This record gives sequence, structure tokens and C-alpha cells, in this order.
Amino acid sequence: MLRSWQFDELGQRAAIAPNVQIEVYGDLTLGRHVTLRQGCILRGTGSLSIGDRTVVNQNTIITAMQQVTIGADCMLAPGVYILDVDHKFESRERPIRDQGYRTSAAKIGDDVWLGAVVFILKGVTTGNGAIIAANSVVIQDVPPFTIFGGSPARKLRDRN
Repeated sequence: MLRSWQFDELGQRAAIAPNVQIEVYGDLTLGRHVTLRQGCILRGTGSLSIGDRTVVNQNTIITAMQQVTIGADCMLAPGVYILDVDHKFESRERPIRDQGYRTSAAKIGDDVWLGAVVFILKGVTTGNGAIIAANSVVIQDVPPFTIFGGSPARKLRDRN
């Protein structure tokens, strides 16, 4: 599903695979030379911005109910999941699905590499030049030029 009127800005030479699903009803900006590969899903009612020369690989899901920002020159491996929302669950008397949502912006800096099947959860900021190892769940901010991995992700070392 791709409708040109959904883009606030579509950069030159953006490459979007035929089976990418775009269901963003807020602001959507794709920078120059952005690549969205097969099976990607972009969705939400918030603001989603993907910077110049960023590659979003197969089967990545990005949910922007408030704001998701991905910088320039990023590499998102297959199966990455970035979201700025989760469910409220405080009440035992009401089903979780009826309790609403919590949102907090998710921000990915420039030149960030997210390995395969990485989850970036709401409220997380990933600094410029960071690397997140495959199969990691990121629940805290990642400083610039560091390597994080694990579930939950923790600092493994600085990037040389």
C-alpha cells in the first residue's frame, strides 16, 4: 500500500520495493536515496522520518504513534522492529487491549547499524555511529559510537 499523498517529503531516488506497506497517517518524510526493501511495514498516526541514504532491509516494522526519527546513512538489517508505543496494563479489571497506549519518541542517530531482528523500544535514543548486535532488545539509550548487544541490550564495548 503506497499512496504518494502520504509523503510530506519524498527524497530523490528513493527506492521502495513493490510490496512495502506504508500506513502512516501522520507526517512521513523519506530522505534522498532511502531504500525500503521487500516486506517493510511503516505504520502509525505520528511522525516518521528516515534520513538520506538509509537502507531499511526486508521485513522491518516501524511503528510511529508519536515520533520515530532515523538518521542518515543508517543500516537496518532484516527483521528490525522500531516502535514508540506500548500498551498500558495497570488495571487487572480491564483487558490490556482496552487500557490504551503509552508513547515516547524513538530516535536513531546518523550512521547507526542495527543487526538482524533488533528491537528498539519506545523512548530509546541511539547515538550517532552506534552498532546494535543481532537479536538485541534495546530498552535504554545507547551512547554514540558504542556497541550494544543482548536482551536486554547492554554495552559490549566502544566502537574503535
